[in-house]
Amino acid sequence: MNPDHQIVHQVEGVFTRNAHLASNHRSLKIHCESGYVTLSGTVDTVAAKRLASSLAAAVIGVKGVEDRLRVATADPMGDLEIADHIRHAFIQEGNLEEGGIEIETDLEGGVILRGVVHSLIQRRLCEVLCWWVPGVTEVRNLLVVNPAEEDSDEELRDNLIIVLEKDVLVNPKKFRVEVRGGRVTLRGQVDSETERDAAEKDCWYTPGVEDVDNRLTLA
Repeated sequence: MNPDHQIVHQVEGVFTRNAHLASNHRSLKIHCESGYVTLSGTVDTVAAKRLASSLAAAVIGVKGVEDRLRVATADPMGDLEIADHIRHAFIQEGNLEEGGIEIETDLEGGVILRGVVHSLIQRRLCEVLCWWVPGVTEVRNLLVVNPAEEDSDEELRDNLIIVLEKDVLVNPKKFRVEVRGGRVTLRGQVDSETERDAAEKDCWYTPGVEDVDNRLTLA
C-alpha cells in the first residue's frame, strides 16, 4: 500500500471510531495526494465537519487538509436570499461595520466572507451568524482582523459567552463554559433539551473550537 493510500485508510479508521462521524463516514470522500488530504461530500452537522478536518490533520503523514465538506440542510434557500439574511443579521449587530464585509454565496448554500473586522469576536460572530441562517451548508471565513489580536483559550471563552448570550434559546448565566487547548466543556443545568443542544451547536459554530464536551443536565 502506497503512503497516500495508507493515509486514506488511517483517516477512514479515525472517522469510523468517532461518535460524530460514524454515521457520516460513508458519505465522506477522502482523497490524498503527496500527503495532502481533501475531504468532500456531505455531513449531518457542523460538529462533524469541524471534527473531520481536525482529526484528518492529526493523522501521521498528513501535510495539510482541504475541507470541502457541506452540512446537510432541511431548509434549502436560494443564494441571494441567504446573502440577504446574512446581511440583515450583520446590520442588526451594532458593532459590526458590515459595509466592509463582502458576502459571496453559491447555489448549494455555501458562503464566503471577505473583508476586514476589528476584533476576533467580530470575526467569530460573523461566522456564527452565517450558520444561524437556514440553508447554509458551508462557511469559508476569510475575514482579516486588523489590528491583529493574539488568540488564547481565555479569548475564545469570552467570545463563546458573547455568542451564547446572543442566542435567544440559551441562557449562559446558568452554566459554566471552560476552554482548554481549544476544547470546550459545558457544565451546569439548563431548562430543556432544546437549550442543551443549542448551546453545544453554538460552540461548534464558533471558529477556533476543537471539540465540545457537553455535560449540561436538565434542571
